[in-house]
Amino acid sequence: MSEATRLTTKTKLIFGLGDWGTSAAATARNIFWFVFLTNVVGLNPGLAGGIWLVGRLWDAVNDPLIGSLSDRLHSRWGRRRPFLLIGAVPFALTFFLLFFIPPFESTAALVIYYSIIFLLYDTLYTVVNVPYLALVPELAQTYDERSSLTGWRTAFSFLAQLATAGAFKLLAENVFAPWFGGGPDGIRLGYLLAAGLWALSMALPLILLALTIREPEREPVSSPIRLLGNFREVFNNRPFRLAALIYLLCFTTGDVILLVFVRYLIDYVRVRPGFDSVVLAVVLSASLLSIPLVLALMRRTDKRTAYLISIGFMVAVLTVGAFLPPGVQNPLLIGAVLAGMGFAAMSIIPWAIVADVIEVDELQTGERREGLYTGYLVFLRKLATGLFVFGVGQLLSATGYVSSTTGSLFIDQPRAALNAMRFLVTVIPAVALALSLVLAWRFPLDREAHEAIRRELEARRAGL
Repeated sequence: MSEATRLTTKTKLIFGLGDWGTSAAATARNIFWFVFLTNVVGLNPGLAGGIWLVGRLWDAVNDPLIGSLSDRLHSRWGRRRPFLLIGAVPFALTFFLLFFIPPFESTAALVIYYSIIFLLYDTLYTVVNVPYLALVPELAQTYDERSSLTGWRTAFSFLAQLATAGAFKLLAENVFAPWFGGGPDGIRLGYLLAAGLWALSMALPLILLALTIREPEREPVSSPIRLLGNFREVFNNRPFRLAALIYLLCFTTGDVILLVFVRYLIDYVRVRPGFDSVVLAVVLSASLLSIPLVLALMRRTDKRTAYLISIGFMVAVLTVGAFLPPGVQNPLLIGAVLAGMGFAAMSIIPWAIVADVIEVDELQTGERREGLYTGYLVFLRKLATGLFVFGVGQLLSATGYVSSTTGSLFIDQPRAALNAMRFLVTVIPAVALALSLVLAWRFPLDREAHEAIRRELEARRAGL
């Protein structure tokens, strides 16, 4: 690898830190917001799941549009960084408003409020997240350098997830809520204060990245935005179709697990108070410590082989976890360590695989459209997650799940609801990840194939 293509440690560090805000926000949203809506606001889980679905039709336009606009932006700041500067503060503000409970007596009014705020939050999340992720194939040019940059980004993502999963609810309910007298009102204010604290940490890393990292000089995409035409071009790219399906099966699986994991631990496993935060911290700590192992496996073999080995291990862990009986706590920590190792692979390898399809598109079209592909990928994930969250809400509602306004106190749930939570945390993820192994086996871009495409592109740019 030449010095021109090798990224400095400082660049990787600052780029990785840029993932803090979006990862912290996504973790709080995925793990705690559904619980917040059902067990603090007191909404029915069917309504809470419906709120998640509100923004998904808009995402069909929003995500690819932001990606395409960033491909075409011409400014002295580059194509991606202006979006980070403009969107950072509003993004943090809308996250804060997700955990604000307006003084509405009407359930319909509450549903409308959270639907609107979620739509605004989701739009601003796209404004900062799609251009940020589009920087991966833009900054890192080679097969292994992309794996390395993705590893740095994932490390900070896990740090954000670890801090959020381990401390957000704990601070809201056990530290801040007593300051306001405890009870339902104290819990509401505790979550609001925790959301404010997290919002402050979300904008700064994105602004720092935008002010310090220089993008490679590239000609903005000159072709007009054609939503239907671009859609056809993206999905005619076979490596992208396979990579997108692998990515979706991994990340949607993770989103569904996290959605009900806290209530699964409290109501099904019946862990002692606060132990759910310990389990989450163990999972994410093991994930963080496993990053060097995953990167080493990717370098020693290739991304496809590393995926088959790592995710096969994760499927085995989830299958064993399906037989975990209620009341078991210490063995749960062993399972958390093993799951954390698999979670690291789920978070790193699919992104590194997707980054390599950009050169296939450039070979076909002559344009660098990182933003367009990232936009469609983010849209597909949010659409799939929205549909699954809606389905989870309806399933829990149909099985008699009991909502409350008492936070994470134990609730004696109906047997059908408990079995539904166990199914959602273990069986469905195991099946989805097993399917992704089949797709990964068929993925055509290994190290040699990608390097051949890069050499052909370099020759074309040189006019040879």
